[in-house]
Amino acid sequence: MLTGLLAVGIVGDFSHPLSDGTDTDQFEYVGYVFASNLTLWPWPMLHLLNNQTFYPYGINQIFLDWGFERDYWYAICYRLFGPAGPYLQYYYVYTLVLTAVGSCALLRPWYGFAKSALFGLAVSVFNVYAVWKFPVHMNVCIDHWTVLCMVATYRLLRDVLDRRPLTLSFVLVWVWLHVQVLGQELAYVAGYALTFTTLTLPVLGWALWRWYQQTGWAGIIAGFKPGASGWLMIGLILLSLWLYLPLTIQIAFGAWGFDFAEVPLAPLWSSPVRLLIPYLPGLHTFDHDYSRWIHDIYESFGQGSPGLGLVVLAGLGWWQIRRRVALWLPIGSMLVLCLLYHPVLLPTLKLFPWFTYNRHGGRASLVYPVLFGLLALSVRWPRHRVGAVIGIAVLGLLGAEWYTAYRLREFVPTPVVSADVLRYCAVIRQQPGVAVLDFPFCTVGADGVGKKEGLCPYYVRQNAVFTFRRFYDKKGVGQYFGRLHPDQIQPFLRDNWPRLLAPGHVFTDTDWQFLDSFLRENHFAGINLYPDLLTPEQLAGFYRRYGNPIAQTRFPEAGRLVFVPLR
Repeated sequence: MLTGLLAVGIVGDFSHPLSDGTDTDQFEYVGYVFASNLTLWPWPMLHLLNNQTFYPYGINQIFLDWGFERDYWYAICYRLFGPAGPYLQYYYVYTLVLTAVGSCALLRPWYGFAKSALFGLAVSVFNVYAVWKFPVHMNVCIDHWTVLCMVATYRLLRDVLDRRPLTLSFVLVWVWLHVQVLGQELAYVAGYALTFTTLTLPVLGWALWRWYQQTGWAGIIAGFKPGASGWLMIGLILLSLWLYLPLTIQIAFGAWGFDFAEVPLAPLWSSPVRLLIPYLPGLHTFDHDYSRWIHDIYESFGQGSPGLGLVVLAGLGWWQIRRRVALWLPIGSMLVLCLLYHPVLLPTLKLFPWFTYNRHGGRASLVYPVLFGLLALSVRWPRHRVGAVIGIAVLGLLGAEWYTAYRLREFVPTPVVSADVLRYCAVIRQQPGVAVLDFPFCTVGADGVGKKEGLCPYYVRQNAVFTFRRFYDKKGVGQYFGRLHPDQIQPFLRDNWPRLLAPGHVFTDTDWQFLDSFLRENHFAGINLYPDLLTPEQLAGFYRRYGNPIAQTRFPEAGRLVFVPLR
């Protein structure tokens, strides 16, 4: 209940779909593409080679920010209720509640309700980095299955090390969670759960072997009693495999088919020193720019630390179990790999294939509350007065940090699309024709491809305008991708679009003839013109050539736009 109330406070606005004219719009758009291109039989498959964007040339849509569970959720809501609902806001609340309740349920047999509940809060509504990623980087802040998978793996390790007989239902839940993580973002979220399991398996295998030598299999699987719960879990595993595994294979092999050796990665590194920065007034990263001293790349609030209080508690917990190396070794190993990761100079995480396209070390911050929280669970309350005073001080620091970070986040409004934009898009939806030309448009990748070639002259203002086609359901010319290969923009360069998109370009008769032919032959419904990004001469030329607009509105970031239909 508490988690749900706090989650609703974080979201704040459930009136309309998410929209701010930047990355926030990407994730509903991915769900729209998912709904438009998914077939389910005999297994789920996405038809990604199409001309729904980069129209009429076509593109492989492989490099969208897929999160298959989120995309299934949005696709179902979109099909049932249309494009104008707050579907991802409700989805986000569900993920936070599931993270907190699921973590508590998994840990309670070992650590009791109080510790387990605090851990659930730490990895959900008080995961500072994750809640500040909502909604602008919703692909990164959705981590419920990853958290539960890591927690279940740690509990399995603890069960084996302490010789608690395994139950069939719990082992099947553990297997199911590893399938469920495939429904989350692969390069920045699911990969952390798979990494933690990979690091834990050797220790787990060693512990199982020692246990087997003493008791045989009978002592290990004494709780393996088949029943209704076991068959239910087997059914869930098979269903999840059917929903997620074919799509994961399709996206993974499709992405690996592109050679990005010639496209350099930006050195987006996060310093381990950030672990020592507390979330306290006057000290947190809104009040100080620590990057100028520690020389890393700052992306968002919460980067690099779960909070100093939790780090201190983790240190105390580690000290108390320091001799049980097998219990903390997987956690310590993963922390080292994450804290030292530099995508160019020290690509530690790229030991694992699922991190092939991980270009930002700071995004490991997503799982720091899990890793430090698991260590903190081992803290035992001191019996002497000095230790108790220290314990109260550390808990006070933790509470103060949680309060500070949450109150700061609660006052940040959640951006949603305006009713005026929805009305504008409804007008476009009714027009005959299969596509709409944004002019100017933006064709670009986050890796810089397209920008330097002149295909996105107004990147900051226009990188998300293509996403609004989810409301009017027509094809578009430009699009932003998290990663774009130079080969994919060659048709635009061949047709000399950089010249037409150049700010202030004076159209010649040849330019107008090309545009006439392009629009007519490809059955465009009309043009979205951006008056704030065009000169008066350019705007007047479009009106003379194609007529007056029939609708107008404002897109966030992009500013004014008008729709000129093609009769």
